[in-house]
Amino acid sequence: MTLLATVFDLDETLVDSAATWQQVIGAVAARHDYRWTSTDWTAIQGTSTANWSAYLAERCHGLTPERAASECVDGMVDAIARGTFGLLPGAAELVALAAELGPVGLVSASPRRYVRAAASASGLRRHVEAIVTGDDVTNGKPAPDPYLLAARKLGLDPVNVLAVEDSASGIRSAHAAGMTVLAIPNATTARDADVLKLAACTASDARVAAKEICQLWVNVYALSR
Repeated sequence: MTLLATVFDLDETLVDSAATWQQVIGAVAARHDYRWTSTDWTAIQGTSTANWSAYLAERCHGLTPERAASECVDGMVDAIARGTFGLLPGAAELVALAAELGPVGLVSASPRRYVRAAASASGLRRHVEAIVTGDDVTNGKPAPDPYLLAARKLGLDPVNVLAVEDSASGIRSAHAAGMTVLAIPNATTARDADVLKLAACTASDARVAAKEICQLWVNVYALSR
């Protein structure tokens, strides 16, 4: 087995977006007379757009899932334009390093319009050869479908692709697709020992992940000899 490409999750793996997502969704909920809480946020983390928009719509009078998603994406795209959030420390260098090793892809559960806006504004888009969003698959993370589609777009077998993820659902998705997984666990994932066992290695942040990527490529190559 040889690693030939790297695919990255976007939110909280590369971009520092969680707080803004929570604020934007909370604002949409408030406009529809619902008080968004930390419990609500925990309930939707790592889920597909279809799931979180339905969750929000169920709690907001007169709001459909489609409109919920649209209003939230409007808010996030506006936040991107205003520079409200950006790349996590070391993320730009991590993606640039991966691009030197092979093709790079993005695999996000978020809506396409937001993902493309975030990738362009952050400068990541120039390194990326394939993008899979929550709009592109029927079954999102933790199902393997998003990562299987990313591998097809890159023209590779999933076993030849390294996936970098922060969430439990993302790690499960990439592992189920047959990819090697490098986890940069978020606070919730860091407490889930069963999920972390699915990762080939873990890193505390993007800067540490850059060292781990190099070592993974060397180790996987050595095992394939």
